[in-house]
Amino acid sequence: MDLFQKPYRHRFILIIIKLAVVLHIFLSSEDAKAIMYYAFRVKVSGKTICGWAKKFPIELPNERINYKEGENVFLFADEKFVWIKSVKAYWWSVRDHLGNVLANIVTMRRDTASAKKLFRRAKERIIGKVNAVVHDGLKSYNSAANWVFGRKCKNIIAGIQGKFIMINKKAYRVTNNSSESLNAQIDCYLARHHYNFNNLESANYFATMFLYRKNLRDAC
Repeated sequence: MDLFQKPYRHRFILIIIKLAVVLHIFLSSEDAKAIMYYAFRVKVSGKTICGWAKKFPIELPNERINYKEGENVFLFADEKFVWIKSVKAYWWSVRDHLGNVLANIVTMRRDTASAKKLFRRAKERIIGKVNAVVHDGLKSYNSAANWVFGRKCKNIIAGIQGKFIMINKKAYRVTNNSSESLNAQIDCYLARHHYNFNNLESANYFATMFLYRKNLRDAC
């Protein structure tokens, strides 16, 4: 669709809608509403902007990450608590050794099925072999990593202090600092937008919005 055309049964042209959606990725809906009014004199409610974000989402970059030949690929996986109507849920994330956030999901259970779902999404984003998955020791990661990436994929339990390992005759010192850093970014994002979600669908929507935000920043 042309950016200067109005979508069916909408008052505003598509470029205005897309701009509001991009603003909402980085700001609250109320802040996005204020900017749209003061910059473009567009009067629209925060609720409408939330609806636009669900109906007209910003597309994630569809290119897959192709690592260098002979490069050892490390993934860093972790999960953190979030709340859905005051019930504990789990926000799972995985990033690679280059800092790319590959996937994230929110589930009600901290189990192998959830870890497998996370790793399948990560696998869709990369080209090449995953040599090791670094995590905090949750057993669900062990079977999930071997199921998705193959039995030769090593599971490495590492804390902040780190540990030395050998991969393909190369020595590495790995820590889970990458995961902790990402969790801090997620906490900052949630502080701006949401803490207690109404349902699992809403929680996964905000997780997807966080991934959009990271990809847009990294693409610039």
